[in-house]
Amino acid sequence: MPSITPAPLVVTLFLPDLADRPDRRSAIALAHGLLRAAAAVDVVAPMGGGPLRAALAPAIGQIDLAKRHAATSALALARVLAERRPALLATPREVAWVGRLSLWLARSSARLVVLEGDAEADLSAIRAAAPRWG
Repeated sequence: MPSITPAPLVVTLFLPDLADRPDRRSAIALAHGLLRAAAAVDVVAPMGGGPLRAALAPAIGQIDLAKRHAATSALALARVLAERRPALLATPREVAWVGRLSLWLARSSARLVVLEGDAEADLSAIRAAAPRWG
């Protein structure tokens, strides 16, 4: 019997690193905000280590692409997108081109949201882009 409860919104956040910087802290706050809003969240980074990794809640998926740089991560990110099938991919402006390329390689219909570095504004942008939250 099919469930009448809709599946949660799936959001993938691609960050170039998990360094302790204001824009990265904002992205981590955004991930926690999405989690509180009942979305399924994955944080993807070329190298999964960094000071902010410990700040992620256990319910947030952590995916390490095992790449040195964000610029070399497009194919690995495309594989994650093809497997996880998120509704949205959110990336900082500096790596938005990697996100676009990865979505194209994965032949994904996910929407790309470019993060501005302000958790509240970014959450509003994600709500606007998400089909269910409109």
